[in-house]
Amino acid sequence: MKTYRSKVEGKKKQGGLVVVLFTLCLLILLGFAALAIDINHMILNKSRLQNSVDSAALASSVAIENGSTSRLSIDQSLATLGETASASGNSELLFGGNYNQLTQVSNTKYVAEYDDYEVYYYFSNNPTEFGETLDNFQEDRDIYTRVVVSDHSLESYLIHIFGLAKSVSASAVSGRSSGFIGTGNIAPIGVCETNEDGSVKTFDDAKEYALAGECSSENDNKCPDTPTGEDIGNGNYNFLDLDGYKNGAVGLEDALAGSAPDGLTGQDGIYVIDVDTIETQPGKNNSIEEGFNSRFEPTDSYPAPDAVEAQRQENISFAEYQAAGGSKNGRRVITVPVVTCGVGGKSEPVTVKGFECFFLTQKYDKQEKIVWGEYIAEGCAVANGVGGNDPIDSGPYRIQLYKDPYSGES
Repeated sequence: MKTYRSKVEGKKKQGGLVVVLFTLCLLILLGFAALAIDINHMILNKSRLQNSVDSAALASSVAIENGSTSRLSIDQSLATLGETASASGNSELLFGGNYNQLTQVSNTKYVAEYDDYEVYYYFSNNPTEFGETLDNFQEDRDIYTRVVVSDHSLESYLIHIFGLAKSVSASAVSGRSSGFIGTGNIAPIGVCETNEDGSVKTFDDAKEYALAGECSSENDNKCPDTPTGEDIGNGNYNFLDLDGYKNGAVGLEDALAGSAPDGLTGQDGIYVIDVDTIETQPGKNNSIEEGFNSRFEPTDSYPAPDAVEAQRQENISFAEYQAAGGSKNGRRVITVPVVTCGVGGKSEPVTVKGFECFFLTQKYDKQEKIVWGEYIAEGCAVANGVGGNDPIDSGPYRIQLYKDPYSGES
């Protein structure tokens, strides 16, 4: 006996299968949409968290640079984290008012405890080595900071449907750079690489030197036993002629004041010189008083001096200047090129061999005609420069981020 199947019945069964397939495809599409939304959200907040942790690490290093201990630098770092949380778009960062306490785990590790997460701080004298504790860690050496935030929870939109949670982590390392072989915001003064007898010139920490001008017995009996005034050569009193400034004493005064080169008004301190040759500025150049002294007192047309009056006092030491709030990149700290000497006149340029840092101790007196500076053996911070491959224990440097040796971030 033959059996016949209705064509209408077959179509109904196929129609039910399409509904099932459509539903399955819709669920898969919703799953991909959930992943796309939450992953993009996670990537965005990972970037925001990384920027915050970078800022926190740099804040710690800047505090240390200004004389803070590693422990006290954490206070400034946590304050920076709080400020980033209040910035536009950072509402999901939890660095707000739920901070509880700071716990010291070891001599190099601290934990800042919040309600929902923790911020870890590690300190070291080496940017490639951090640990739970370091027996050789010393506060009086260069200090590097590592900041770590792990598993910072984020709001989930659709991914929680699949039983998944969402969080991000970030870390950053910061501290001093290597010494610069080229730098910005230099003073137009050169100190000699060698003494008159050919031996390498060395400077003593915290000692005052006559950096430029005519050093003689008439200068208030303060000139050092080995004058530096005429080291560059006959007719040269250690002043340099920087490209970009006006000719003669006018350009020299602008450069000594820390003004920007011509055409860059309002961008003080951007002049950059690499290891190369540079022209000298022959003569005693007595008419530089107003520009130079703008580093001590407010003067029209020149950059402002340090904000606090105690930082502008003459005849104080660099240590006293720092105690009054002055920093290693303040107005009275200058970076000067170390140059070859023994030339005469402007026709022979000098070669820049490196850089050193000095603290200006006195205003320029056109009767005395001397620029006085105290040597800063530990170097000074600058805004920009060209780093070298070899470690340098003096001269200019900057505070920068390093690649985290453990996470690869920063």
